[in-house]
Amino acid sequence: MICMQAALRFYSLLCVAGLSACSSTTSTPSTASAATTADSYQFAELPVNDAELLKPQWQLLKRFEPRYPVEEAIKGRNGCATVEYVITPDYQIKDLRVITATSQHFAKESMAQVRRWRWQELPAGILQAPVKTSSRFEYCVSGKMGPEDECNRALMKQNAQCTGSDVQTTVGYRIRKKLL
Repeated sequence: MICMQAALRFYSLLCVAGLSACSSTTSTPSTASAATTADSYQFAELPVNDAELLKPQWQLLKRFEPRYPVEEAIKGRNGCATVEYVITPDYQIKDLRVITATSQHFAKESMAQVRRWRWQELPAGILQAPVKTSSRFEYCVSGKMGPEDECNRALMKQNAQCTGSDVQTTVGYRIRKKLL
């Protein structure tokens, strides 16, 4: 019996590890740490252009859905995170920080995702000066696939827990093994 429980735990963890991400949660969003002040950022005075990546010149940027944090998927939690960052003319990402997040796991994955985007594959000349922008990531875990999926991407974009116009939605699917 103990071996079967261990095998089921391993299988569950393995299935959850491949999840992708959705929307609101029951936890309260946290804001950026007070210990991290604007003074520690190179581009602190640069104004935020929230919808920068929605402009046509960024259509070539290859962005992928974030991985669903295993810790949150196991608990069946939905959530969100908004991250702010500066894009330099040579497509370096600077001053990346969390503005709001419903959990540290969603925050960490959202920051990692911005770094994974294919910035260096963009053609030269899109920017002449650094620009500060933000992206919002909505995570939803569903137990069903297809039309009965509980995660509606249009509704995810209307979530008010995290803010931002550039919304990246991710739906993760929980896989359950039927026991005989």
